[in-house]
Amino acid sequence: MKTFTFFWLTDKREVLEGNDYVDALNKAGYSQGAIRALDFWKYGDNDDYNWNSKTNEWIMTPEAIKKLFGR
Repeated sequence: MKTFTFFWLTDKREVLEGNDYVDALNKAGYSQGAIRALDFWKYGDNDDYNWNSKTNEWIMTPEAIKKLFGR
């Protein structure tokens, strides 16, 4: 089993397991219709993003930016 983190447009972050990301969503009971509310997903238990309630979007954390870009 692999672990995936799903970031929803509703500000929800969810960690699920499956053979791939589609399998993980299916095992959690999500249908194709629910996928419209998915913003993006990442491999593993990812906490590199925080929800910005003013702009209604996921923003990369300063720690993740430093880790990725070295700044």
